[in-house]
Amino acid sequence: MVSDAPVVARQGARWASVRWSRVGLFYGIAFGWSCVIAAALFLLGERDLSGTAGPTLATTILAVLYMPAPLVAALIVERLDHRPALIRSTFTGFRRALPKLLLVAVLVVPAVLLTMIGATWLAGNVLGITGPGSVLFGQSDLVANALTLLPAQNAEQVAQLSASIPPFWGLIALAVGGGLVAGFTINGLFAFGEEYGWRGWLADELRPLGAFWANVITGVLWGLWHAPLILLGFNYGAYGRIGTAFMIALCIPFSFLLWRAREVTGSLLAPAILHGAFNGVAGLFAVLLVDTNPLVAAPAGLIGAGALAVVAALFWLLTRGLVRHPGAGRA
Repeated sequence: MVSDAPVVARQGARWASVRWSRVGLFYGIAFGWSCVIAAALFLLGERDLSGTAGPTLATTILAVLYMPAPLVAALIVERLDHRPALIRSTFTGFRRALPKLLLVAVLVVPAVLLTMIGATWLAGNVLGITGPGSVLFGQSDLVANALTLLPAQNAEQVAQLSASIPPFWGLIALAVGGGLVAGFTINGLFAFGEEYGWRGWLADELRPLGAFWANVITGVLWGLWHAPLILLGFNYGAYGRIGTAFMIALCIPFSFLLWRAREVTGSLLAPAILHGAFNGVAGLFAVLLVDTNPLVAAPAGLIGAGALAVVAALFWLLTRGLVRHPGAGRA
């Protein structure tokens, strides 16, 4: 009989090689920051982030302050370790990496969006399952649904809105294009604040555990980091208490996808671009879907998590042999 002791010993050595005290410090700063921002929102009267009340200046400002928390936490830990900050090399070789960044974004963003829409159509339109909602295909239905999201409109405004919303596939193309532009610009910039921490410093620190456990742990921590905002209605509305569990279910497969994007391109900018693009296309579902439950429906419900899992699995399979290990030396 072959003993399992060497395997157990190797696994134990991997877990022991992670500096868990540093991981705890990093996460304590990032999560503490999120709690402070959520508390500030609450004290300012911003207690409904479900989107029904509409954004305010205070909400926008504080939301902008929320996303850099992992970046700040990582920079602090790097400073304490007297290590060169990862940010110093992040933008090195950007021109060389740009073709890969473009290719990954152009392939992955439409794949995620279409997989979510296809899964919703199958579950809601075809099978009639409650929760995912139904996909609207007719332009008049899309316009009517968009009107429910806006304040009362006069006849002229309705006509302008009708003219501005293209047919179904035109709307999809517009969303993908807008999401890609947002991912490479403003959304990607804000998403970098998160990705520097999650897919940058933390990924390098957890790399000895292997991709599976590193991404599971990162996904759990990342999802839990959203909890203070989710309790205020962000993403899941009235389901704030249970919503964090569904956010974790979303963040785990998303972490696998973003981790792989960094490995394939050799650039930490890849997950920032994809993350920013995903945030950019997420608003499409408010117009595209009706009769939804936020715990189930795309983009943040179980349909979204399942679609991300499918795309992540395919992306891992198709990119075998193309993987680089940008953080192996740092860990």
